[in-house]
Amino acid sequence: MMINLSNYALGHIVLALEMSHLANFFAVLILLSMGTLLFLVKNYALPKSFYALSALLSTSLFLIVYAADYLLFFIGWEVMSITTYFLLSFSVSQKTLHKYIIFAMSSALALFIAILMIYSTQQSFLYSDARESFELMGEFQGVFFLVLILFAIFVKLGVIGFHYWLVDAYEEAHDIFTAFLSAVLSKMGVYALIILVVKVTQPMLALAIIGVMTSIIATFKAIQEDSVKRVLAYSSIAQLGYIVTVLGVADGMSGALYHSLIHTAVKLLLFINIAGVIYMTGRDKFSQLGGLIYKMPQSFVLLLIGIIVLAGMPPLGGFSSKFLIYSALLDTKYLLLLSGVMFSSASAFLYIYKLIYGVYLGHPSHKKLESAKEVSLSFLLPQYLLAFILITLGTFPALIVPYINEILLESSLTTLSFTHAGELISAFAQFNGLIVMSAFGTIFVLVVIFFVSTRSKAKEAKNRFDIAYCGEEPDESTHLHYGYSMGKELARVGILRAIIKNSSSHFYEYLGKQTLSFAELFRKIYSGKLSVNFNIAILFLLLLLWGSLR
Repeated sequence: MMINLSNYALGHIVLALEMSHLANFFAVLILLSMGTLLFLVKNYALPKSFYALSALLSTSLFLIVYAADYLLFFIGWEVMSITTYFLLSFSVSQKTLHKYIIFAMSSALALFIAILMIYSTQQSFLYSDARESFELMGEFQGVFFLVLILFAIFVKLGVIGFHYWLVDAYEEAHDIFTAFLSAVLSKMGVYALIILVVKVTQPMLALAIIGVMTSIIATFKAIQEDSVKRVLAYSSIAQLGYIVTVLGVADGMSGALYHSLIHTAVKLLLFINIAGVIYMTGRDKFSQLGGLIYKMPQSFVLLLIGIIVLAGMPPLGGFSSKFLIYSALLDTKYLLLLSGVMFSSASAFLYIYKLIYGVYLGHPSHKKLESAKEVSLSFLLPQYLLAFILITLGTFPALIVPYINEILLESSLTTLSFTHAGELISAFAQFNGLIVMSAFGTIFVLVVIFFVSTRSKAKEAKNRFDIAYCGEEPDESTHLHYGYSMGKELARVGILRAIIKNSSSHFYEYLGKQTLSFAELFRKIYSGKLSVNFNIAILFLLLLLWGSLR
């Protein structure tokens, strides 16, 4: 269903909203994020302008997903970028704000030029005309269009090389807004990429290669971070890399959509969990945490569910989406890409283990952690809801397949095979979530019974900071928690050392210095003095006259 908002006499500019299965899917992700994060609001003293800007931001997201043309899409994109800037300004540093706004403005400019190129061929902004408009472009114009629009999308997704703003913004943003950034705003980049691949071009191998590189590099960047939120930021980049990869191959849409849902739910769960830890302890680094399993047992279990999903392990929903991603790569016979994705997924266990160990297990890093308490229901309830969704999608992996098939049919793509909600089927394999969950549940109950039966025989330490009997006498400056240095030993491996030590920040810092030098030179020429400006104007006019005479 398409609604025309206006039809101007100047050319043929149509602004339209369209209700589609794809738009509804992403609208549900927006509503899920808004609904779960509303639980947390009462715990923080936020200014009224924060709520007003959040409402405007949410409105812009719905405008993006329900737009049927690139002009309305661009309006929503710009409102989203500007409101994000103001929401970040409540907590982040000036340097981080500068990073964000420069990338946001560059992204907007690139997107705007690309949209004008689409319009120039057929005088239409509509998605329905975009493919024909793209095909009418010359070879050079087509490549230039793709470079521009992919640059705009990659900035929003935080693809490696374009993520310079993202990690700092995630770390410094308000804890509620960080969850929204990762869960929803990043999905607008995914939505834009889907529109590009489905409505304008075709799946591109270059996309898949960039996605694999992003997931691998971001995974190893995450491992060596000490800030919990920075680890989750790099984790988000790596997970989005899987989506970019599978959108670059044929029949990868189902895996991209499924993983978008899983990523939204698990990132909400993990960021809310960590927000609760920060709220109760005032600490956000692995070197400052540890041992909280005794004080926050419910939060520990919920984080454990989250990291199982993040690892893509059965029996939870993360395995379902990874199953479709691997199947799509197998079906297209891109075995090297499949190996890269599997390598990244397996390596993710290193930072996933760091999340669970560094925060909840091991030795507490400070005596103040002994006074920590479990978070309130306002933190726990949204996590339980999200955990229920992720467990349900693990038990009934094909539950959302009928709706995904509606999206695929709408986009003229191959649908997924489907028998019942408990069984997910691909061209190469199938798995029954009910059987896997039943087996896992049985083993889990037996393990719990074993540990409960042996608990009474174990002696609990009266003071976990008293380790003098080990022949050591630590003081307050002694780091007793392994989270302080976890992951640093990986720098001994050559290729991993290259990934960890090198950064895109060097390139952007160099670019910034060169820009400042050019600005200083330009300022010397354009000094503001009337006589100098008059001479420049005369010189410019003479050049124009000379050009016209030729």
